[in-house]
Amino acid sequence: MPWIKKEYDCGNCIVITHHFCTRYGSKGKITYKTTNERGEVTEATQRYLEKRAQIKADVIVNRNFKKGDYFITFTFARGMLPDSKEELNRIRRNYFDELRKVYKKHGVALKYYGRLHDEGVRPHFHYVFNNEFNIKDFPEWKYGTPKIETLDSRKHHTIGSYFARGTTKEDKEVKTLHHGGKTYCSQNLERPEPKITKLKGSSWRDVPKNRQGYYVDKSTLENGYTENPYNKGVYRYQSYVLVKCNEKERLNI
Repeated sequence: MPWIKKEYDCGNCIVITHHFCTRYGSKGKITYKTTNERGEVTEATQRYLEKRAQIKADVIVNRNFKKGDYFITFTFARGMLPDSKEELNRIRRNYFDELRKVYKKHGVALKYYGRLHDEGVRPHFHYVFNNEFNIKDFPEWKYGTPKIETLDSRKHHTIGSYFARGTTKEDKEVKTLHHGGKTYCSQNLERPEPKITKLKGSSWRDVPKNRQGYYVDKSTLENGYTENPYNKGVYRYQSYVLVKCNEKERLNI
C-alpha cells in the first residue's frame, strides 16, 4: 500500500496526482471505506471523492475532444418538464437515436461525453460532441432552447471538471448545489490508463516544477488531505496539470 504518482497522458496536457493508495497491491482486501461507522462521509473525504471524479472526467474530455467541438446544454422550458425520471430518460434516448442517424448519414462516428443534473435543480443535460458537420443538422431539441458553445483553443479544457464538480445553481423554485447526476458517454472514447510510479513517501513539493516541453498550470494545482474511516488515517494528496508548450510559450509564462 504505497504512495504513488499517476500520470494521465491526454495529448496536449498531462493530468497528475500524488496520493496514498490503500488498494495498490491489495487485491481482494477491504482497505478503504468512504464512510465511518455511522455511515457518514466526512467533509475531507467528500472533497477527495469529488476531486477523483473531476480528474476522471477531465482526463476523458481532454483526451477525446478538441478545439471546435460542440459543448451543448439541453434545458427544459417551463411547462415542458418531464413528469418522471423514466420520461426524462425516454426523451434523452429518443434524441440520441435521431442524433446517431444524422452522424451516420454524414459517414462519421458519434462521440460524446455528458452528464445529467436533476437532483434539486431543473433537469438539464451537458454534453460534448465531436464537431464533424454544421450544428444546423443536429435534430431539433423540442423542450427548450439549448445553449450551444464550442471548445476554444486551450490545451487543457476544464469542462470535464465542471461535469464532475458542478457549480452553484439558483432557480426560482430551488436554491441548491448544482451537483450529482448520471454520466453518459459513447463507447468509442479513449480512456487512457495512468502511468503509475511508486513514491518513497509524501515528501513532494507543494508547487511542482515545470517539465521539459510542459509547464504547470497553477490554476489546477490542489494540495489537500483525505481521511480513511477504515483505519482512521489522514493522507496527503496533490493534483495538477502539465500543459504542453514550445520554447516561446515557456519563456512567456
